[in-house]
Amino acid sequence: MDDLEFRRIIYADPDCDDQQLLETAQKDSAKQQFWSDIRKTNASLKKALEVSIPDDLAHKLILRQTIETHNKQTRRNRLFFSLAASITLVVGLSFTLWQQPSYIDLSVQSLAHVYHEGPHALQANENFTLQQVNAKLAQYGGHLSSNIGQVYYANDCEFEKVKSLHIVMQGENSKVTVFVVPNIKGYKTQDNLTDGFLTAESLELKNTRLVVVGENTQDVELIRSKLKQQMLFTA
Repeated sequence: MDDLEFRRIIYADPDCDDQQLLETAQKDSAKQQFWSDIRKTNASLKKALEVSIPDDLAHKLILRQTIETHNKQTRRNRLFFSLAASITLVVGLSFTLWQQPSYIDLSVQSLAHVYHEGPHALQANENFTLQQVNAKLAQYGGHLSSNIGQVYYANDCEFEKVKSLHIVMQGENSKVTVFVVPNIKGYKTQDNLTDGFLTAESLELKNTRLVVVGENTQDVELIRSKLKQQMLFTA
């Protein structure tokens, strides 16, 4: 099992107990450490998402909504609609409470995205023109002021159900992946993140976040610098 496949599996399922995965890790201390770090990160995220909700919260909300609706509708419709509205309110409130302590780390998500879609996007060779790339960027309120080199791939993808743009372009030494993600509340990025194989650097432009990912750190820094100067956003 090669390094890319090993990391892709770990990112997808940190608690995977596949025998071949275990044997591969036993032979390489670096892989063991990487797996351990990912497990710790995953455990921390799970703990952060654990928010207790009072046992009687749903009951109180349903009761209050039922009483408020009582004087506006007939007895039959009153009970049905008040319960439906209350349940919706409870679900929405519970989801809000559950979401509050957590956030989405786009830098980590970007590394996982490259591992997951690497065999497809990184091997593509569609040779997009500047006009074609700008047509894609226009959906996000952006455009490139000039050509920044060969673009092999430029297509929509999703980050936690948020429509984003996935671009693969040529650096000086290797291919580099760029993610263009709308700046949504709850999204965060790290200035620099590496797992020992891939490096991710982020850049915020107006209401958009860019994450540049690649194997070669110099290429990542170079493309990030070019994008900062030549990728413009009007909204």
